[in-house]
Amino acid sequence: MSDFFGKLKNSAGKVAFEADKMTRQNRAKGDLEKIKSLIQAQYLKLGELYYNQRETLGVTGSAYDEICQEIMNLEQQVDSKNDDIQRISADIYTSQLPQPTAQPVSAPAQSQSTPAPTQSTSPSAPVAAAATTKFCPNCGKEMPVSTKFCPDCGTKV
Repeated sequence: MSDFFGKLKNSAGKVAFEADKMTRQNRAKGDLEKIKSLIQAQYLKLGELYYNQRETLGVTGSAYDEICQEIMNLEQQVDSKNDDIQRISADIYTSQLPQPTAQPVSAPAQSQSTPAPTQSTSPSAPVAAAATTKFCPNCGKEMPVSTKFCPDCGTKV
């Protein structure tokens, strides 16, 4: 019975971990989009400045250097956020359940009972995964069937 509650607690821990992971990943993706918007604003500013100075005064270098430096700084932030997203995506949940190491007499019984659920779960796991996931028609991201909007591109699915 305590094994059941241990597994239940472990499963709840994994769900909480995955929810936190998704939250952190979505926050990082939101930050990334904001930075990309800032880059686009700087490009627009650069284009307007170039056009206005070309038409009226002629082109000067210091104003362009400043904007270009800001764009380079923002692009470094984009790279950093992309690294954060990859790091978050690579996070793997690790079980907090203690591993049974004692009881050499009951170890064979545990090893006999452990593979049976794993073997019975393995063949049905791909079937269950196929029935519980779907793909975004816009970007192809895999997601649970219950998802109404793609977590990557926001498309209604």
